[in-house]
Amino acid sequence: MRLTGLTIRNFRNLRSVNLSPAPGVNVIYGENAQGKTNLMEAVYLLTGQKSFRAARESDFVRFGEETARIEADFICQGRQKSAALALGGKKQAWLSGVECTPGELTGEFLAVVFSPGELALIQQGPAERRAFLDGAISQVMPRYLATLAAMGRILLQRNTLIADMLKSGSAAAMEPLLETWDRSLARAAYSVCHARARFLRRLAPPAAEIYQSICRREDQPFRLSYQPSIPAPQGADWAEIPPAEGEAHIRAALAAARGEDYKNYCTTLGPHRDNFEVTLAGVSARSFGSQGQQRSCALALKLAQCRVMEETLGEAPIILLDDVLSELDRTRREYFLRGEHPGQVFITCCDRGAARQLCGGAAFRMKEGRLYRPGERAGRKEP
Repeated sequence: MRLTGLTIRNFRNLRSVNLSPAPGVNVIYGENAQGKTNLMEAVYLLTGQKSFRAARESDFVRFGEETARIEADFICQGRQKSAALALGGKKQAWLSGVECTPGELTGEFLAVVFSPGELALIQQGPAERRAFLDGAISQVMPRYLATLAAMGRILLQRNTLIADMLKSGSAAAMEPLLETWDRSLARAAYSVCHARARFLRRLAPPAAEIYQSICRREDQPFRLSYQPSIPAPQGADWAEIPPAEGEAHIRAALAAARGEDYKNYCTTLGPHRDNFEVTLAGVSARSFGSQGQQRSCALALKLAQCRVMEETLGEAPIILLDDVLSELDRTRREYFLRGEHPGQVFITCCDRGAARQLCGGAAFRMKEGRLYRPGERAGRKEP
């Protein structure tokens, strides 16, 4: 997977950016608040995923403008393709010139981002880990997005029905309708649990290997464990459960939890409450890991995601390293700067020194929302 050209218009503080990146490593440096992260965010939005920053879509458009546009030319599986997004008002997307939904870009333009906020993947609650897992799965299995959306709609309808049942005082009479929604939820929930269990099974070995290569601590074995809200039947793994058995098991769990649902006016069991845990030497990385260990765990998960994507799709995704270079150890910095990663890499940093360490690749300077090659501005070399 390789980005060959990028055009950005009126996205955040980026009025007009045209980038022709190198096929290997690209370093974008400059002082804080110049637009480096905005550029990375623009590239990542082309994956069809949500922004890796907490943002409203209205914030994407440059102040005083009505729309923003992001366009990219890229090579995937040996074919030249293009992707475009228009933001502001109705969100529109195009793939190789054909209009599509933004979600249809998922699985076409492949990128993985690592930013300072990725520590939340380890430090924060289950919602952060579910978001990572669902985003990672959808890039290798785009139809998973449709399953998630369907499950979300079913949960909303089921929760609304529960509230109506309790308010009307006729819960018993309306339970057959609730059972209908349970059947629909069980089908979607099984698909989600099955996909999550299978993906974590594939993610765990490379993540453990990468963590060891980062930390070089054999006494700290890295483990991933899926923690579904509804455990698989008879202590089995959801990856091994056939659909009929899995759906029946989920329906039974939903029926057993109905009393709790009535107390809470919502669905208290299901994949929307799932989690997965990262442990080091059998101890929770979230609760007991140092910040350095947590950062290494998050990086291991992201790089393992890249490996699974490459194995599944035959393409190494683009890696976006946003302002994290200084937090990596020397070995990991050199891994990226020397082009040892098989895919294309974009790195943002404040220190121009990273550009000097490049073995090949290209360096760019970001200044007030504009991108320059070193020495290009005003026709003179930088001081």
